[in-house]
Amino acid sequence: MIKLREIMNIKNILLLLCVTLLVSGNAHAAAPSCHSGSGGYCQYTGKVKRLYVNTGNIILLYFEESITPADAAVAGVTITNGGATAFNIATNPEFAKMFYSTALAAQASNRNVTIQMRGNQSGYLKFDRIWLSASE
Repeated sequence: MIKLREIMNIKNILLLLCVTLLVSGNAHAAAPSCHSGSGGYCQYTGKVKRLYVNTGNIILLYFEESITPADAAVAGVTITNGGATAFNIATNPEFAKMFYSTALAAQASNRNVTIQMRGNQSGYLKFDRIWLSASE
């Protein structure tokens, strides 16, 4: 016969397991972080939440968590929207194609990207490089 103490231990273990799974699922979600060194830049590591392209030649990549304008100011960048990073395709069409295909591959395979951003594009942080993480 199972004792009350054993039942309580099993419940506690299951509760701990559930909490651990819930917390670990959000552990990788983070807003970009900004730094004043190297001329000022912001960096995001995480999933591609959404990709957007419009006829105005702007690519937007949405973060899992937004950055505040005050955080972006650490890098010397003024933004009005911290939910995404942007790039004007007309500035460098070849880079824009490579960036978009890398971000799309990351989204399709559920892999993390690391993106660095310097400057402002249409009120968003302006991206200028991307890394695709290895498969887990």
